[in-house]
Amino acid sequence: MRIFMKKSILALFGAAAMTFSVNSFALSESEAEDLADLTAVFVYLKNDCGYEDLPDAQIRRALVFFAQQNRWDLTNYSTFNMKALGEESYKDLSGIAVTNDKKCKSLARDSLSLLAYVK
Repeated sequence: MRIFMKKSILALFGAAAMTFSVNSFALSESEAEDLADLTAVFVYLKNDCGYEDLPDAQIRRALVFFAQQNRWDLTNYSTFNMKALGEESYKDLSGIAVTNDKKCKSLARDSLSLLAYVK
């Protein structure tokens, strides 16, 4: 499962980075962490909450939309170790001391609407 999670994070980050084309300022460290956090939420929903059928393409569109709404430019995306940031975000999310059921319900409530919006 860990290998699948790592591959999912890498695939989502890579695909999202290729599709960004927003005219604004270069991605900051804080913004890269926010992008990693959002990606980790979607990976957690897929891997730990029974949402394995969430389409990766829809997740990528949601990440693009999120970045565009924040007017982020990913031209310097490759300067960040997004794999490490994503894994750290996933680990942090997994370590939150709340039952998995409550965590999944909260994450789904707060993030699935973004997926529905970009569908």
